[in-house]
Amino acid sequence: MFTSHVLANSLEQNLENANKYTVKIFNSIDIPFIEDTRGSGNGTGILIDKERGYILSNAHVTGRSPAKNEVNFKEQDTIEAKQIYIDPLLDISIIQIPSDSIPDFAMEASLACETKYKQGRTVLAFGHPEGQDFTASRGIISGIRYESTASYEAIQTDASVNPGNSGGALIDVETGQVIGINTYRKKNGK
Repeated sequence: MFTSHVLANSLEQNLENANKYTVKIFNSIDIPFIEDTRGSGNGTGILIDKERGYILSNAHVTGRSPAKNEVNFKEQDTIEAKQIYIDPLLDISIIQIPSDSIPDFAMEASLACETKYKQGRTVLAFGHPEGQDFTASRGIISGIRYESTASYEAIQTDASVNPGNSGGALIDVETGQVIGINTYRKKNGK
C-alpha cells in the first residue's frame, strides 16, 4: 500500500513538472529538403536551458529544412523560435526562443544522460498525441537496442506514442528525469 502511494505522488509530481518544461511546436516548411515535405506540422519539445532559451526536440518535428517554428508553453501565447542545431541522422534538434519570453512558471527538464536503464522500468511518454495537448501515457521500458547505422542506443517503450508525441520527454517515473526523447514514425519511415 505504501509503495502505491509513493508511486502516485511521484506520478503527480512528474506530470506537474512536465507541464512546466514541455512546449508544443508548430512548424511550417516552404522549401523542403528531401527528408521533409512542404507544409505544416506540430509536435513536442522540452526546455533544456532557460537562460539561453534552448528547446530540445526531434529534427522531424522542427524540420530538417529551413523552417518557421513557433512554440507555446501550457496556456501561453505562441513564441517564434529559430533553428540552432539539426541532426537528421540522430533525429535531434535544438531550437531557441528569446529567454525573456519564457513564462516565470517554466522550468528546465532534468536530463539523465548517463544512466543505464533496464527492461521493466516504469516510464511516462509526455507530449501532444493526436491533438491531446500536455498529456501522458505510462508504460515500461520494453527493450533497449543499439542502432548501429546511427551509433546510438534506443529505448523502446510500450507507453503509447502517437503523432504529436515526437520530441516530448520519456520520463523515468522513479527519478522524474528525462531519459529519452519520444519518436513516432509511420511505417513508411516518415
